[in-house]
Amino acid sequence: MPSRPPDTKDPAHALANQRRIPRWLVIILGIAFGLMLIWLAGSYWLLNSQWLPERLSQAPGVDIRWEQGSSRHPGRWEVEGLALSRDDGALNLTLNADRATLELSLMALLRGDIHIVALDAEGIRELQLGDITLQGEGRFNISNTTLSRDTLAIPQAHLRLTEGRLMREQDDATLARDIQLDASATLDSISPTTAEGTLNPDLVSALTANATLSAHADAWDVFMPYLSDLPWLALNGRGDLHGEIRLEQGYLQPNSQLTLSAPALALRVDEAYLGQQQEASWQRPEQQPPVHNAQGDGVIALRVPSDAPDTLTLDATLENVVIADHQTTRQAIPYADETHLDFSTVLDNQRVDQLEAPGSAAISLHGRVRRLDMLERYLERAAADQLDGGINLAGDGRIAVDMTLSDNRVDTADVTVTANALRASAMAFTAEGKGTLHAYLPTPETFAATLNLTQARLQHNDRPLLADASLTLTANSPLDPDAARRHATGSLRWEDATLPDIGELQRYVDAFLPDAAPLRLISGQARSQGLLLLTPDQLSGDATLAGSRWVTDWSTGNNAHRLTSDMQLDLTINQAAMDASTLDVSGSRLEWQVSDASRQARHDSTLTSSLTLQEGRFQRENGQPSGQFALSGSVQHLGFLNAFLPDAHGLALDGEGQLSAQGGFKADRLTAPTRLRVVANPLRVDFLDYRASGRGELTAQLDSAERALLSLGIPHFSLARQGDDSPHVEGRHLALTTTTDAFSAVIEDPQPELFTTRISLPIIDVPDITRYNAYLPEGAGVRLLDGQASLSSELVLRGMQGEGDVTFRAFGTELALLEQRLRGDIHMQLELSEGDLDAMRFVANDSFLRLDNVLRLGGEATSDAGWWAQLDMNEATLTWETPVNLNASLGLRLRDSGLLARLFLARARESDWLGRLLSVRDIAGSAQLGLNDSQLALYDLQLSGGPLLLLADLTLADQSANGALYARLGRLGLGVELQDREPMLRLFQPRRWFERWREANRYPRP
Repeated sequence: MPSRPPDTKDPAHALANQRRIPRWLVIILGIAFGLMLIWLAGSYWLLNSQWLPERLSQAPGVDIRWEQGSSRHPGRWEVEGLALSRDDGALNLTLNADRATLELSLMALLRGDIHIVALDAEGIRELQLGDITLQGEGRFNISNTTLSRDTLAIPQAHLRLTEGRLMREQDDATLARDIQLDASATLDSISPTTAEGTLNPDLVSALTANATLSAHADAWDVFMPYLSDLPWLALNGRGDLHGEIRLEQGYLQPNSQLTLSAPALALRVDEAYLGQQQEASWQRPEQQPPVHNAQGDGVIALRVPSDAPDTLTLDATLENVVIADHQTTRQAIPYADETHLDFSTVLDNQRVDQLEAPGSAAISLHGRVRRLDMLERYLERAAADQLDGGINLAGDGRIAVDMTLSDNRVDTADVTVTANALRASAMAFTAEGKGTLHAYLPTPETFAATLNLTQARLQHNDRPLLADASLTLTANSPLDPDAARRHATGSLRWEDATLPDIGELQRYVDAFLPDAAPLRLISGQARSQGLLLLTPDQLSGDATLAGSRWVTDWSTGNNAHRLTSDMQLDLTINQAAMDASTLDVSGSRLEWQVSDASRQARHDSTLTSSLTLQEGRFQRENGQPSGQFALSGSVQHLGFLNAFLPDAHGLALDGEGQLSAQGGFKADRLTAPTRLRVVANPLRVDFLDYRASGRGELTAQLDSAERALLSLGIPHFSLARQGDDSPHVEGRHLALTTTTDAFSAVIEDPQPELFTTRISLPIIDVPDITRYNAYLPEGAGVRLLDGQASLSSELVLRGMQGEGDVTFRAFGTELALLEQRLRGDIHMQLELSEGDLDAMRFVANDSFLRLDNVLRLGGEATSDAGWWAQLDMNEATLTWETPVNLNASLGLRLRDSGLLARLFLARARESDWLGRLLSVRDIAGSAQLGLNDSQLALYDLQLSGGPLLLLADLTLADQSANGALYARLGRLGLGVELQDREPMLRLFQPRRWFERWREANRYPRP
């Protein structure tokens, strides 16, 4: 029976069919498995041999190496010791990693390009871009990256790094270490090189990146590349670096910043590069230390401000800074500490590869200054060559500095120093006190400084000038030394100052006045204020000195007139040469009040004198001073002129009035014409023993080199003897002149023989004649009782000799002779010559005394009326004292002898016939007169006329008359002895008796 075909619907048969694998599938699986085995074996061989890296490195400029690797599927490799680099001579890119997963595009490889689909590298050994190399532990990822000669594209890259280190290949410098970095970036597709094979300048514009980092870094390495155009500046110090970087198309974005915090940050400034037109030289600070070194705790920040995205700022802030200056001649010595310092500069925020170093910067400093001498060289620039010895500063305090710099030179600067003990010295002047020093640059080419001091002292050549002063010193100058010599200016202002000793000013007065100048400042204190303006060639300004009890001397030779007074000097300095060659003080004013104890005792009002110097121009050439002057004002004490007058003549001036003077001097000599004029009220002049006063005029003038004249006139004057309390007499037309023809010798020593003084008293009215009783002996019994008189005098005093004449007239004068009273007219003429002024002794030859119209009062007889007598002093010596001392040989003429008989003989008065008998007319004779302070004596008296002969010796003293006389009338002779005015007649041989009496009682000659 034929077999039956299988039933396909049989379940058993269906299950058997399901368990059987199709052969085609087995074949496919087998082929696949075989291919896999072949791939694994081939890829292992490819990855661990040099054939594949060499094939991959055949791409121009690309080099890929690894130590070993494996692949689980085509195009994706896991390798160890990966080294990937691209270097076409223009751009160097290098990646070295311990491990990496690398996925490449096989199609790109077939075209000869390298397209990295994905790269995940771990254990970064090195990541280099150009000259910068990054090393450390981290992970680096890129995707879809194309590396070829014509194209470079990195759509996505990410780097995470720990314990990193940033290196610069050219000098093998470590820019940062201990880096913690998290960064991502993209690079748009761009051709990295140009047709000429150079780096494409737009490469950075294709870059966008974000990064966060922290590290330890060196300020020099990180920030100095941005400061290469500031060769005067260097930053150094290590610290913690933190950064937030956002970069778009090559531009830093707002809030991007890079900050370095350093515990010992140093900022150095080298002045050698400031203001110098030279090529920038950026060297490490260890190789060439700058002048100024500031070191402290600081922070440096490079950032893009959010409010100014177009700028890139670099700021440095230092705290607890110590600043030292370094010069080649000495070690760096700190001059400031405990300071706060800020440095800032601004760059244009351009593409990072086009950033230009800043051309300007700003520095701010505030803190304590320990040495002010570091400022000396800057202040001396303002003074140029005008300061002999330079400027010296000392002290410590607080300092504040703000400055800006551009084009390697200081643009603006402001320095303020505040100190409790500040000291500045220049040109032998030293100022010290509590205050501030402010120096600044008004413009980049000019310099200004102000020194304000309180409770200050000012010294010159170590001698005190001012104390307790408020001082302000200023200086303004171009920085260029040549311009400074022409245009530098300065000022010195002082207020509320004390001048401890005005005597210290004498040497400044001596600089412009001759050695023979009469004014000498001796002692006294003053308050002062003033302002002086200075230029390189001269100074000007004004000053005020006011004080009490100034002691000054007006002197000539060895004679000095000392004056104590309260003074105020308003000094106007129009121009004073800095070399002391010229001085103009026109317009200055001097006021003084004489401090006179006698005035105060008399409760006199205080009198103020003032002088204004309309012209005061002084020069000094070849060490010799000269000058011209004109002054006017009111003077209350003319005694300052007494130093030029001869003491031997008793000349002295006093008074007050309006003074004017003009003239000049050269060397130690006044030049002609020089003239002084005073219109005074009152004007008091002393001469000999007398004082005249009234309203008058005084003139002193130098007519030639040696002839000088002082003259005064008082139209109406009063005259009194010095020390006499009697009422003054009145006179008119007093004229006094004193001249010298040896003026230069007078200035050295005013010896009396160099002077000639003329005194004219033409009219003197004596309302009370009794004042002249002082010249008569007190007890002589001769007294002036009543009447008026007139007096005139002309005196010439030549050195210690004198001559002249005195005329005395009195009319109706009553006088007493013992108990007798007379009335008559008196005319006395004294001719004085050969005077000895030391003894006040004169020769009075040819003088006379005449009595006219004499009448004896108290009697009934009238025969005496009209009696006259004249006494001619043929030879006489007069000593001018009180009383007067006079010795004279007299020639006598009398109208008659009757009046004399009745004066001395009571019987003649009582008996009319005896009086007539003794009255003989036309009497003449001679006698010797002796007059001193105690008696009046007539001796060797001889009178004769007609039948009368009279011989007598008489002495009037102690209110009595004593003596003897012999009278012969015809043949009748009579002798009379007077004892205390009592007459005793001698009738027996009277002539012999008289001779014997005279011999026994010879009158002692005065």
